[in-house]
Amino acid sequence: MATLEKIRNKSVLLFVIIIVALLAFILGDFLTSGRTYFGSPTTVAKAGEATVEYNEYQNRISQAGEQMRQQGRDYSSDVLSQQVVQGLLIEKLFQNEYNTLGITVTDREITDAMTGANPHPAAQQMISYLSQMLQLPAADGRAVYDAIANPAKYSLTKEQGEQLRQIWANQEKELEAQMLSEKFSRLVAGLYTYNKLDAKAMYDDAAQTRHISYAVKDASGVSDEDAGFNADADAKAMWAQHKKEYAVSEPTREISYIYVAIEPSQEDRIAGQQAVEEAIVALNEKEGTEGVANNSRFVTNTVKVPASAITDAKLRSFVEESEAGTAKLIERNGDAYTIAKLLSVSQGIDSLQLAFAQVGPTVNADSIATLLNSGKTVAEIADGTTVGGQDEFWISLEAQSLDQKTKDALMNAAIGNAFVLRDTIQGTPVASVYKVKERHAPVKFYEIADIEYIVDPSSETLANLTGDLRTYTSNNSSAAEFSANGAENGYSILTDQITASSSQIGNARDSRRMIKWVMDAKEGQVSPIFQDDKQTYLLAVAVNDTYDDYIPYTSPAINTQVTTKARNSKKADKLMAEYNGKANTVEEYAQLMGVEVAEGDVNISSPILLSIGVNESALQGAIAAAEKDQVVGPVKGNRCVMVFKVTEINDNNRPMNDAEYGQRFTQLYSPLRGRTPLPLLLGNEKVDNRSLNFVQEIGE
Repeated sequence: MATLEKIRNKSVLLFVIIIVALLAFILGDFLTSGRTYFGSPTTVAKAGEATVEYNEYQNRISQAGEQMRQQGRDYSSDVLSQQVVQGLLIEKLFQNEYNTLGITVTDREITDAMTGANPHPAAQQMISYLSQMLQLPAADGRAVYDAIANPAKYSLTKEQGEQLRQIWANQEKELEAQMLSEKFSRLVAGLYTYNKLDAKAMYDDAAQTRHISYAVKDASGVSDEDAGFNADADAKAMWAQHKKEYAVSEPTREISYIYVAIEPSQEDRIAGQQAVEEAIVALNEKEGTEGVANNSRFVTNTVKVPASAITDAKLRSFVEESEAGTAKLIERNGDAYTIAKLLSVSQGIDSLQLAFAQVGPTVNADSIATLLNSGKTVAEIADGTTVGGQDEFWISLEAQSLDQKTKDALMNAAIGNAFVLRDTIQGTPVASVYKVKERHAPVKFYEIADIEYIVDPSSETLANLTGDLRTYTSNNSSAAEFSANGAENGYSILTDQITASSSQIGNARDSRRMIKWVMDAKEGQVSPIFQDDKQTYLLAVAVNDTYDDYIPYTSPAINTQVTTKARNSKKADKLMAEYNGKANTVEEYAQLMGVEVAEGDVNISSPILLSIGVNESALQGAIAAAEKDQVVGPVKGNRCVMVFKVTEINDNNRPMNDAEYGQRFTQLYSPLRGRTPLPLLLGNEKVDNRSLNFVQEIGE
């Protein structure tokens, strides 16, 4: 009883302890996982009313990754993931626009696009492929759909019919998205129509060439002091003037970082060279590749080829001049060594010319051989379904794709006599018909072991690199110290701007975990040391600044640009004040400026203005608007002032055509032309990219 009483007395205390522990667990998970309990934990990204959920994100990642693998393309999973996030956001934002504008695609439109007499271009390839697979006489969307609805009618199994149904459904979905996009694009294009003034302006810009005489004074000769240039104040004013150009669509972090490539030390390279030298000695002393058999650092590949198949001149010279059993270093490229060992030399048929026919299980292969022996060609016999093949191709008897049975048959076959070779693949009988048309005389075949060795950083080297960088970050634990003291400690300090949508930091592949740290860190923090999974680099990061609306003029990413623009502007203002109204002719202005009068042709549609530079819109606009023989200027450019006179206007014998130049105007100024649509679709909305919530923390 006494024990029970003690438990009762302490029950309230135990209850409080349990509740506190539970809350600590929940809050701890909330703070460390990056996922919110006050909203959907499955949301990957959000922009306005557009939301990307985890399941659709994962499905799209899988589809895109598989496509890239099939195409043999190298890709970073981090790059792909952010491309998928942005692509899905764009799709969702477009769908919102379609809903707002009432743009739809009806079932009737989809049906006509898939089964009509003139299928939509986006569906034609699929319909053609399925029609061929069903052995239809011609591409026919209606017949393909009939096969999906009645698979037995086309001798299809239930599983094959279901597979066709899935292909058809996926195509319908893709086609609907394509047709919605086309309707939206036509609607937007209709909002940007030209008038006669637009067409004439386009004609003047594109078709006309204006010959000018001009004098240009470069602003670089004016000192900062004479121009009254104040670096901070004038850069800030220039930034404010162009503030909209520096808006950010999502929270941004300004970072400094140190990237240390994990490379072999000098000691590692000396040890690697010694290992290679010892391997060559062992290979020359022992049979085959026994000399490196117990060292996994040496990667061996064996081939048997004639000299004519060896494209590397050094290797070819080695095998032709060496005895069997000889090993030699063929090439060294940085830290990569290539050793070759000549294992054996033999006689063999280099290649032979064949006619070849593959026949289906319902075809009598012997009859095909008889036809070939009677003078028929494979092209005459082939029907594209049950019989196919080639009349002439060369093949090496040493080709790895040939099994021994086929090699023996081709070696012993009489030239000009077709024969049948039967085999079984996974229990299914198959038959091939061969006809040897020509056989090369025997040549030498060389069996070669190609042995690769790469010097990797040792564990000691990695420990030293890591220890040195960790010491630096410990001694420079604020962002200001991190950035200021790198050079004197042998580190290059790099900079970048990072958002949750960044696929990597600088050139550091697979660095999304570090990006997660950056986006969660506070201004001034220095990161722990990060090492990528492939052990190719070390990374340390400091967060210098955080931006939510605009990149400030103090940001290293734009400060130099803004300061230079402001400096040039102030210097040009000084020249404008010095020359404005002080002369009447181009020649007089040139004398005042201390420059020579020059001449040149200007086409306003070109982004380059003579030898002055690019994007000189103020100067080009003044030239385009000037009357012939009128002295204009001084006109302020980006880095100079200019006085000019249009002496000749040449339309290049091109007549004015409203429709032609109006269409050019529409194409040039359409808001969707050559631009990513995301900023246009976002408007004033921000991107809330939460994909970092699904990335591991550093050290997990």
